[in-house]
Amino acid sequence: MTATLTDRYVHAATRWLPGGTRGDVEAELRERIADTVAARGDSPAAEREVLEEMGDPLRVAVEYTGREPRLIGPRVFMMWLRLLVLLLAIVPPIAAAGNLIGELTDGGDVIQALIGSLGVAFMAAVQVSFWVTAVFAVLDWTGALEKEDADPWTVDKLPAGTKAGQSWGDTIASLVFLGVMALLLIWQQASSPITSDGDSIAVLDPDLWSWWIPVVLVLIAIEVGFTLWVHYGGWTWTAAAVNAALAIAFAAVTLPVLASGDFLNPELVEHLGWSAATVDDVLQWITVGVVIVTVWEIVDGVLKARRSSVAV
Repeated sequence: MTATLTDRYVHAATRWLPGGTRGDVEAELRERIADTVAARGDSPAAEREVLEEMGDPLRVAVEYTGREPRLIGPRVFMMWLRLLVLLLAIVPPIAAAGNLIGELTDGGDVIQALIGSLGVAFMAAVQVSFWVTAVFAVLDWTGALEKEDADPWTVDKLPAGTKAGQSWGDTIASLVFLGVMALLLIWQQASSPITSDGDSIAVLDPDLWSWWIPVVLVLIAIEVGFTLWVHYGGWTWTAAAVNAALAIAFAAVTLPVLASGDFLNPELVEHLGWSAATVDDVLQWITVGVVIVTVWEIVDGVLKARRSSVAV
């Protein structure tokens, strides 16, 4: 079904809003547009005229929410947000990768290199956020961007489609979860809270650093990119297929390790005094958890893609 100008306008106005607010604003905005267009003859020309009179849909969204941005004014807020998100998706990963390559080239310890690279990524994100925000704040306060009349907004600037991206709440939750998982994998080796004679005992078998943990960290990095992709592009059947492939990939590398019994650190097992039966029970429960999460991830992606396709 081809999206109308109203569909594209409402999508552009609500795509950046949180899920709870998005539905209310969309309903009110559609009603307002429909009533105004009907009063002018209910024709394509009237629809175009009404939308151009309403102006930039992002500003209309700010008006509806009643929460006008303070540090960065509504006139440039969305421009700032788009640029900031783009740079945060590019700069920190590149900085972290560069630091990691440099540390490993110099013969540094892998774990320390990973921890240092995460710190570099964090600092890069802080610097990008600060300087982009500072520049836009100065431009907004000084009125340096007041030349919008030279290039007025028209409906020709609306996005071509109406595919709704993933909400900020879901995206942030996913990114935080992935970040925590990556940190836990590294932390359990470097600073485990379980100690013996003052030395920390890793939870997972240290031999897993030879392949399993690096592979999982790579999968997590891919998941981060996938999460950002879904945030902007929405849940499509292609996204559902990629999501399923990532879930299956994680299960494919994890289940054989669990089945082999070479998952927990033998030193930890000895320190805790676990019997072979106890270790088997723990590994079986972890296996069940991995299977459940894998199936849920696949089903959840399919359901989201189906809802998205029906909505369009």
